[in-house]
Amino acid sequence: MKALVYQGKEKIVVKQVPKPTIGTHDVLMQIKSVGICGTDLHIYRGGMNIPRGTIPGHEFSGIVTEVGKHVHNVKKDDHVVAEHVVTCGKCSFCKLGKSTLCTNRKVIGLDKPGALAEFLSIPADLVFSFPKSISFDEAALIEPLSIALYAVREAGFLLNKKVAVVGQGPIGLLLDQVLSAAGALVTGIDIRQNTLTFAKKMGWAHHTINTKTQNLAKRMRETKATDGYNRVFEAVGNEATAAMSFDIARRDGDVFLLGIFDSPAKIDLMKIIKKELNVFGSWTCAYSFPESIELVWRKNVDLKSLITHTYPFEDGPRAFAEANSYSDKRIKTIIKF
Repeated sequence: MKALVYQGKEKIVVKQVPKPTIGTHDVLMQIKSVGICGTDLHIYRGGMNIPRGTIPGHEFSGIVTEVGKHVHNVKKDDHVVAEHVVTCGKCSFCKLGKSTLCTNRKVIGLDKPGALAEFLSIPADLVFSFPKSISFDEAALIEPLSIALYAVREAGFLLNKKVAVVGQGPIGLLLDQVLSAAGALVTGIDIRQNTLTFAKKMGWAHHTINTKTQNLAKRMRETKATDGYNRVFEAVGNEATAAMSFDIARRDGDVFLLGIFDSPAKIDLMKIIKKELNVFGSWTCAYSFPESIELVWRKNVDLKSLITHTYPFEDGPRAFAEANSYSDKRIKTIIKF
């Protein structure tokens, strides 16, 4: 079968690789759509120490073509999506229901072959069917939606709370949607005016701040956030935006870090101490897929509007190169089979 394979910094190539086989508890998926996410671009830029020969891709949808004899939750020809963290189910974290922290976890697209291939073998307990009224392109974004939902679930009561989302890329825009649906007063923060304008136009962000062209403190006063935000979500993975998140959180506020950092960041811990901030790391998306699918099916969340660029599989190398440039008002890139 054909696959897109990482061959070194800024080098993704189309290669022939063996078609995967499945075990008795596995599902074979024919991949239909795959989203390129920030982690994939970190890999592309050589920033995650991933070995050459890795097949990336962990935001995906497809059709079940084969099931193991002990699989009962999905059947052949189902339209499906899947989580991407394969866990052991035996360690202390798995037994506590914190499978994202599994000490033996393997991540699809990092530690195991990813979805940028014609077929993918995956444990059935990670697989979820979705209604055919949801397109494959939309369904490929169920995974990033689940990332946002997983983080917001930890934020507690949000009605009329002032919430800032630092970073208005795909995850940030999905956070905007989930937070506003929960009744929060959302301020989107970024340096790219096109995504800020889009978030405001779609009604996902009540206010926006462009920190490149606007004075942050002044805009916070104008939007009645002088004392800071009750919750701040950092969805960039940058030292400067992390520092900003601690600055704009109100005293006794909550800061959620979702961004993928290329390197260690220096943090002024006294800001956390003096403001008595509550800081949370949010890693991946356990137990969030069924609810994410329902949010899309009920049209409580709009995924289709985020898709700005699509490419056929054969143009995958170009898709990565152009997605990495963040040009042409790009939000979400999809590779289609």
